[in-house]
Amino acid sequence: MNEHLKKLLDERAAKADAMRALLDGAEAETRNLTGAEGESYDALEAEYDDLTRQIERVQKQIARETDLDQSLSKPLHGGGDEDQRDDDNAATYQRAFWKAQKGEALDTTEHRALSVGADDKGGYLVPESFATTIIAGLTAKSYIRNVATVSSSTSTENLPVEGDDGENSWIDEAGTYAESDPTIGRVVLKAYKTGRIVKVTDEALQDTIPSIESYVSMKFVNSTTKSEEAAFATGNGALKPTGVLVTAETGVTTASATAIDSDEIIDLEYSLDEDYEQNASWMMNKNTKKLIRKLKDGDGNYLWSRGFAGEPDTLDGYPIIVNKHFPDVATGASPIAFGDFSYYHIKDRSVMTVKKLTEKYADTAHVGFRVDKRVDGKLVIPGAVKKMVMA
Repeated sequence: MNEHLKKLLDERAAKADAMRALLDGAEAETRNLTGAEGESYDALEAEYDDLTRQIERVQKQIARETDLDQSLSKPLHGGGDEDQRDDDNAATYQRAFWKAQKGEALDTTEHRALSVGADDKGGYLVPESFATTIIAGLTAKSYIRNVATVSSSTSTENLPVEGDDGENSWIDEAGTYAESDPTIGRVVLKAYKTGRIVKVTDEALQDTIPSIESYVSMKFVNSTTKSEEAAFATGNGALKPTGVLVTAETGVTTASATAIDSDEIIDLEYSLDEDYEQNASWMMNKNTKKLIRKLKDGDGNYLWSRGFAGEPDTLDGYPIIVNKHFPDVATGASPIAFGDFSYYHIKDRSVMTVKKLTEKYADTAHVGFRVDKRVDGKLVIPGAVKKMVMA
């Protein structure tokens, strides 16, 4: 990696850590930043932004030099196509990245392109197309991610959350407007790292680049989906996202520790504020759904209805999402949640890295790929989802 670029990246990382320490201190004490802390945070943020601009300038210069190298082997033509150059640079990086993972020799252009994505721990940022494949794969196999609000970022994010909307007053023509300020809170979305080592045989490594890319992405998607979705459901926020069942408000506590009756389902449904009903759905695992299918109302009608033509099954008119990471019915468990799950926010860090481990599995003729991504998730308004708690 370019030494100047590495120094700038290290300095920016130090600023980000210092900003995180200030926020963590305030969050641990359930308070806002003090005046002095706010000034320190603003100063660090300004320095972080300045370093980001410097990093972008250096990376652009490296990209320009790469373009110049490429132009030597291409005929000159009038005009310019910035999108085409970006596509060419991305294609060069992707080719160089996977050639490096396979241990193949790189030319000068590929070496220069790959240096832009090197980190200080011997790994490389994955090509954008690979990261996109991972995120798309996670969405296809997920439960909460499919109904949550999902976005990506390169830094920790503070989400302002209104505790209430304030109130209007009725005013005559010359009247005074009454002040009614909403209460504002903040939810911090961090960047928790999840990862694994994907092992590939030496023989498989000699296959074409698309085959290796597909294999690594498939294995990583499968394991990451399990890890993330379990955390999105019941994660305790310690080195992982905070699960929806941890933050959701209790709507009803059952009379029994081992059974649910129809009245308790109705009580849970009506515990949700009307503001969140329009987009509401049920979430539970398959075992709980089996129990719920047998419940009837006072007239002997089943509360559960089968979905048709690809539509989901419903419970009292609201769709049911089956999530295998929700707990079974048991003492103290929360087997069912009801509400608007779009208030669960998932923030993917747009940077992912891969490190090739050549020697670690040499005795079994394998090569390891250590892959990681960063993500956080939180229910930003606890009252948007209500949970059932077993006695």
